[in-house]
Amino acid sequence: MPYAVVREAIANAVAHRDYDREDVEVRVSVFADRIEVQSPGRLPAPLTLETLGEEYALRNRVIAELLFNIRYIERWNTGIRRMRQLMRAHGLPEPVFQEIGQTFRVTFLGPGDNILDLIPEVGVTDLRALGLNERQVQALALMVNEGKEFNNQTFRELFGVTDRTALRDLTALVATKYVRRVGEGRKILYVAT
Repeated sequence: MPYAVVREAIANAVAHRDYDREDVEVRVSVFADRIEVQSPGRLPAPLTLETLGEEYALRNRVIAELLFNIRYIERWNTGIRRMRQLMRAHGLPEPVFQEIGQTFRVTFLGPGDNILDLIPEVGVTDLRALGLNERQVQALALMVNEGKEFNNQTFRELFGVTDRTALRDLTALVATKYVRRVGEGRKILYVAT
């Protein structure tokens, strides 16, 4: 499942939810065959399921602008098209958008039994093929997707490893050329390239 589509759906759910509804929260549900993101409130007028991605309406302009300013969303009226394109590019069905009662839900269907037939994203490297362990893959994802920087201490604290293990993991990440080391001594940081 492309990370960007789930992130976009969650950002949309937060930006466009009906905050007058206190009985229902934004909900992300992960199943073996799909991911669902559901939020309170139907589509704001003039949007309909048929015009979704063609027109846009902001239910909560201040929240949407905040998400834009911190770069969780890019521009108005591009997220739905981008989600559709990314799912197709990964060989997956387009998202399913539904209004259910007084809620809006987007469902991302997984590959099911066709997992081996998926089309790889151009320029994407299988990090495990580089010999990275789960800690390193997770750290690299945080660096790339969220701009996180690590030093030895923050790496140790996040993953509960020793100083030596943290140094070994971070050094191996630098060797992949996806991470670079910045600074010297106690001020060394590891950042995505």
